Amino acid sequence: MAAKRKSRKRTGTQSSAAPSGLTDTVHQIWLAGLGAMSKAQQGTPQLLEELITEGARVNARVRGAAADTLRGIAGSVQDSLGARVSGMRGQAAEAVDNLEKIFRSRVRRALTQLGVPSGQDIEALSKRVETLNANIGRLARKRSEPARRRGRSKTQPTSPTAP
Repeated sequence: MAAKRKSRKRTGTQSSAAPSGLTDTVHQIWLAGLGAMSKAQQGTPQLLEELITEGARVNARVRGAAADTLRGIAGSVQDSLGARVSGMRGQAAEAVDNLEKIFRSRVRRALTQLGVPSGQDIEALSKRVETLNANIGRLARKRSEPARRRGRSKTQPTSPTAP
């Protein structure tokens, strides 16, 4: 109570110097603060439970909204990354194909300059060799047939009944 008297004395001395409307407003704010403090002390258990319940509701609502937003963002980021990775894979495959074509053409050019026959040249030569072998085989059979006929007539006696 001594504090109240001292504050009244100070307020009283200030009120003479300040306008009376300002002191009334300050006094009302002071009284409102005291009243709020008194109410909080009287209804603290009930008020605390109400605040906890309201806080839990707000927390659940905010967490749900945050989780939904996070899922949406994660999904869109994943889709975006998937599309970009797909594009990069396509570009990488294309680059590898181009490198392979360049490598083949350069190797082919180098082998040609060195005089190394191509696969097509070797295949054509193989076919010619097969054809030549077949012709040689036919010629050899034709030559051996008259020799056999001649050889048989000399070694075997001719009979009047033999054809």
